[in-house]
Amino acid sequence: MSAPPSPAQHSPERKTGDAIFDSYTESMSADAPLLGHLVLYSIFDGEVTHSDLGLWFRELGLDEDLLPPPLRNVDVFERVTGPDGVRVTYPLDDPSATGPASRSSRRRRKELEPSATLMIRPVRRDADHLVRHVVREVRNEKRISLTYDTRLGVCIFRRDHSAGSAEGAGVLTVKPNDAAIAKLPAAEQTTVREMLAAVERRYLHRCTYLTSDKLRMVIRTYVEHLSAIKVRPTGGVYFVHRQHAQILGALRDLVSRFGRGSHFVRVPLPDQEEMRQMIIRAFTTKAKDDLDKLAADIAAAQRAKRFDEAARLYERFTVVQQATNEHSELLSASLEDTRAALQLVKMQFGGLLAADGSEDE
Repeated sequence: MSAPPSPAQHSPERKTGDAIFDSYTESMSADAPLLGHLVLYSIFDGEVTHSDLGLWFRELGLDEDLLPPPLRNVDVFERVTGPDGVRVTYPLDDPSATGPASRSSRRRRKELEPSATLMIRPVRRDADHLVRHVVREVRNEKRISLTYDTRLGVCIFRRDHSAGSAEGAGVLTVKPNDAAIAKLPAAEQTTVREMLAAVERRYLHRCTYLTSDKLRMVIRTYVEHLSAIKVRPTGGVYFVHRQHAQILGALRDLVSRFGRGSHFVRVPLPDQEEMRQMIIRAFTTKAKDDLDKLAADIAAAQRAKRFDEAARLYERFTVVQQATNEHSELLSASLEDTRAALQLVKMQFGGLLAADGSEDE
């Protein structure tokens, strides 16, 4: 494994951008001290192994309890051969045309030309094997009928039960059905074999390297662990209090070691009334949404007499309550509207527990 890049090896553009934000933070005057940071990040695929990530966490002083679990071969098999895995669609008159195309050209092909789709379908699962077949689905030009070749290849995952093997360990075998493939036109035969090879390549790659989705989840989990507030309801932009500035710097260095183009940006926010109110509004909006949903779920549990859900519902209540107390202190704000909503939900929760008690009598 190659040595991780040091900060000095990062691109000039990244170092320049970081220096700008660092100098801006340092220049905060006494009249406008730092409130915290807005955090934005983008993560792209690279070649980051689980071992790399653990090493970098230790180097940067990050909490190793927030590392993701090791990759499991069986999970990779499920993803690569699942609904979001390898799948190829092409026009029958040009089986090589499987690459990206414009939306309009794809629509015309779907409407005017017979097409085929190579997909993978589950067949059998037991304690030792997972078996899936490569299926060819053909749609005619009028889009009113489908025909199938149901076994152009077999993808088999053999679980490894040997002593000392990792959880979820196993081996993938991809077997082409040569007799069935030979019945297809020559150009399609090539496309089918390339698809089977792609399954093996993607499986091996994902058994070795963390995907951008997994790395993105690592960063999101860590940022939210810092009691971050979603500034944008759909996520992607967070506010993190100034007390975590050093950790944010470490996360920035971590992301710079991911795939090309990956970046983590901290935008300093001065402690001014307008900025403070923006963050308070973001928190109270999110808290209201969470409490409204919790209130609806408590009511549903009470109607259905699902009293066994009380512990899980109370845990959700506690999370919002703790966040309210923490942000009230950090932002020097009373957050009275949120506290009033918490009290109402607490009373409703008490009703659920009282109903449970009456059922026991």
